[in-house]
Amino acid sequence: MKILSAVFLLFLGTCRGAADISEKAYDSAVALREAGRYDEAEKALRTLVEARTQALGAENRETLLARMQWVVALLKRDHNADAEARAQALLPVLQRVLGAEDPRTLQYRGILVYAMWQARRKAEVEKECLSLIPVMTRVLGPDDDMTLVVRGAYADALGDLGKLDEAEREHRVLLDIYERLQGARAKETLMARHNLAVLLAQKEKLAEAEALLRGVLADQVRVVGAEHKDSLESRNSLAVVLNAEGKYEEAEKELASVIAIRSRVPGPDDASTLRSRSARADVLNSLGRTQAAVQEFQSVLAAMERVLGAEHPVTLSARYLMAWSLANNRQMPEARTCAQRAYEGRLKVLGKEHPDTEKSREQVTRLTN
Repeated sequence: MKILSAVFLLFLGTCRGAADISEKAYDSAVALREAGRYDEAEKALRTLVEARTQALGAENRETLLARMQWVVALLKRDHNADAEARAQALLPVLQRVLGAEDPRTLQYRGILVYAMWQARRKAEVEKECLSLIPVMTRVLGPDDDMTLVVRGAYADALGDLGKLDEAEREHRVLLDIYERLQGARAKETLMARHNLAVLLAQKEKLAEAEALLRGVLADQVRVVGAEHKDSLESRNSLAVVLNAEGKYEEAEKELASVIAIRSRVPGPDDASTLRSRSARADVLNSLGRTQAAVQEFQSVLAAMERVLGAEHPVTLSARYLMAWSLANNRQMPEARTCAQRAYEGRLKVLGKEHPDTEKSREQVTRLTN
């Protein structure tokens, strides 16, 4: 049946005047995404979904697979709201057509977890993971790639929700699994070490986090290269830890270098570049260069609102940090307004119980008093 399906797709894809809906077109679009060419991949997958829907029907299995990949491409472009809306609409179709415990349905639920994780809705991530991980472990296996991705999202959610000891245990279990499966210096293992280091920084184990990140970064430079996105993320995390340790000059130098590279690839408007610029603005504030910090935050926030949206969690985080810079620059009315906007946004997007919302509430109280 699979061979007949492939032949049928090839026939339709080569008909004169017909859009290409073949497996080759599907593989090419996925390859674009895996190569990091997200804009091209999203356009190709959108075209493929439209063509397969017209030729095969909206609930044909080949159409469903293309729709799944389209959602992933949207997430990679940070079109989180659109991606999640499409994901939520597609999931019940997959459950009905393929089955609730079909491996592809479970993998798609993992994609939906990733969408919620991208949107920083960590309480929902935790709840979904608690029900999903046992099923994925049973059906796909404990060492399956998507099972491990979902467990990583679960560990991260626990950390963001303030359940730091649970999060550390989960991160260490994941690290052990990756080391067993792939070796100590495999790409995924190094990112697991990075994620553990970030969690240790959350627990204020800054010296341990710094040492771990420096080791991770040294291995990443050897394995994937100094300008690989994983290496740049570790450098960004290291700079945040250095700032927390009071090593401001080194942190600023590290972030300036990361921003220069990220501004070339993936580009000045990419979310990772904007996050690094926000982190550097915060370091400028730590250095006492408050006017420069405020100016950089204003520029970054304008770009974030244009690219990510005013209520994106990353935008709200930058607004929260900017409020402190405004206060330190003796612009108290502006600081209070900025803090209030960050608080209202986090309350709406993250919810009353989220730790970031609580931080913003405390900030508003301090700046008001």
